[in-house]
Amino acid sequence: MPEFLKIASVFMVAMVKYFYTPLYAYLTGLGFWTSVIAMIAGGMTSFSFFYYISHFFIISSKYIKPALHKITPNPWLERYNSRKAQKALKKKHAKKFTRKNKMIIRMKKFGMWPIILTTPVLLSLPIGAFLLRKYFRMRKGVVFFALLTIALEGFLLCFLIWSFPSLQP
Repeated sequence: MPEFLKIASVFMVAMVKYFYTPLYAYLTGLGFWTSVIAMIAGGMTSFSFFYYISHFFIISSKYIKPALHKITPNPWLERYNSRKAQKALKKKHAKKFTRKNKMIIRMKKFGMWPIILTTPVLLSLPIGAFLLRKYFRMRKGVVFFALLTIALEGFLLCFLIWSFPSLQP
């Protein structure tokens, strides 16, 4: 496999699964610095993309849904409301929170730092970007600190994988 394809694949894996990228880069045979740079670039690209695109989803849920409601024909709305009422009757129990939902709620109580620190490792980059955009967009330096954390944790993860003694050939 050519070197540029290895770099591109590490970049793409970092955009999707940041935590597993150093191991993938090591197994593909990339050098330490090449994989660090490709991983950090992929993570920063993914975070930036999802941070800025999540604003569109937040705005659209606020303004587009009522506009769609106004232009939808009445028979469709009546059918929608009757189905919604049937589902509400079937679902008598409250929403069950998963372990991950409970963790996100606890982290929100403590502020932006737990979300920033756990986004690359525990949370995924899209979820962390969305949470930071939704709850902490007015704070200065949120994006800078998140990108800095992605870079530091990426370097640390790569360093741990490359220095692990049992993986060395």
